[in-house]
Amino acid sequence: MGRTIEIPRETWAVYFDNLSKRALNEPVRIEVENRDIGDQEMTRKLPLVGIDLDTKGSEAGAIEVSVGDERRELMHRIDNAVRVYLKVDDDGNIDCLEIEDQDDGKTLLFFEGSGVLAQFQPGTRGFEESAPSP
Repeated sequence: MGRTIEIPRETWAVYFDNLSKRALNEPVRIEVENRDIGDQEMTRKLPLVGIDLDTKGSEAGAIEVSVGDERRELMHRIDNAVRVYLKVDDDGNIDCLEIEDQDDGKTLLFFEGSGVLAQFQPGTRGFEESAPSP
């Protein structure tokens, strides 16, 4: 059945840094849901290079997801991110990282490899279980 966990904004930078290290080179699929352009698959099965949060300057709050290999590289930027959710399977592995922006768009990062542990501790300060709006 799995569950959905919201990552609090104040922990994004640390969580993304740790996740990037643990999931380096894991194959991912990136999908974007946006009312202006509709639902789009941006890439499939490219290795994760990193997830970064801009913390300073006029770009503060933007999230960059980088994927690629020797043949192809892609960087997807989410400006004005407002919420981040982990969708976790019954084994504690991340199925999807969902990033919502202030324009009600979503970026979905699906982990398609052997499994990346969510490494959260439910009930502790900083991680709250909740369901994203449909």
